[in-house]
Amino acid sequence: MKAGNAPCLAQVGGETLASFLVEGALEDITDYAKESNAKFQQWAVNSVTFGGRQVAVPVDSGPMGMFYRKDLFAKHKIDVPKTWDEFAAAAEKLHAADPKVFLTSFNPDDMYGFSGYAWQAGANWFSTSGDAWKVSITDEPTLKVANYWQGLLDKKLVDVKSAWSDAWFKDFTDGKIASLVGAVWMTKVLEDSIPKTSGAWAVAPMPSWESGTAVTGNVGGSPNAVLKGCANPREAVEFATWLATDQAAFDDLVVNGGLFPTSTDGTSLPAMKSPRPFYGDQPVFEVFSEAARTVAPSFGWGPTTPAVNDAFNSAVGEAVSKGGSLADALKTVQEKAVASIKDKGLSVTEG
Repeated sequence: MKAGNAPCLAQVGGETLASFLVEGALEDITDYAKESNAKFQQWAVNSVTFGGRQVAVPVDSGPMGMFYRKDLFAKHKIDVPKTWDEFAAAAEKLHAADPKVFLTSFNPDDMYGFSGYAWQAGANWFSTSGDAWKVSITDEPTLKVANYWQGLLDKKLVDVKSAWSDAWFKDFTDGKIASLVGAVWMTKVLEDSIPKTSGAWAVAPMPSWESGTAVTGNVGGSPNAVLKGCANPREAVEFATWLATDQAAFDDLVVNGGLFPTSTDGTSLPAMKSPRPFYGDQPVFEVFSEAARTVAPSFGWGPTTPAVNDAFNSAVGEAVSKGGSLADALKTVQEKAVASIKDKGLSVTEG
């Protein structure tokens, strides 16, 4: 964009879409997209609309589930946890049975994964009121999640690793981490990153906070945005809509990219019902199809996500490495998030 040679379309993470918007990098496509919006879930259209103006075409979303090692669960007689209380109990039982194995890991440098837990709990980190942004990173649901993971960290019941590191994936391969609560697109990431464990994994719904109540978090989703200066915005929207709704096109994205469609008829794609060998031929996308119906609707991202991510990695990383409090670290993230928005010359209030 700064060089003046940007393409018409770019896949922009949903969490950074507002950041592109405040930099003046996105075209208003409201008039071009309105005729095809009925092809998408309404919440997906809402997520790419700011102040009543649409700036992108939805593509995929990231409903969460629980990936787990069937062999390790069976070996140590661990039942698949349905609630977070059961998850904590399973973490204690598994680590007691084999101190070299953890039920899961905590990644202090993964704000997006943590946001998915907060999302499920009912958090809403960013919202707008009039012409001002509201920042609520220390809201009650988020602190509830922080205190939960603090308890597991204090008892040393979870491994601590940098997300996406070689060491992290090696622990999965070596059977030192038995589960991961993550987004649907981790389906393909695990297949590609730890192929030696093929057939040992399965997917279950994300643990819930209350027994019998299904609410799911979301991590990711990358709409296709039309960048400022595009000479053919109508055609760009037409292509983006085709890519996100054509059955043959998106079926390929499911198979080879692990993407989950936001189109209204996406769950009817053949790949959504197909068995995947890595998961013992379980049709895992059926689990995520159910999860997508229960994603909490309230969570929002703000206009300075990269800066907030840096603040999270620094504050939470220091808290974990030095025995500090996750709740206190989030207060620091809140302060820096507010400051980053003010630095953009934007109005901001604290929730």
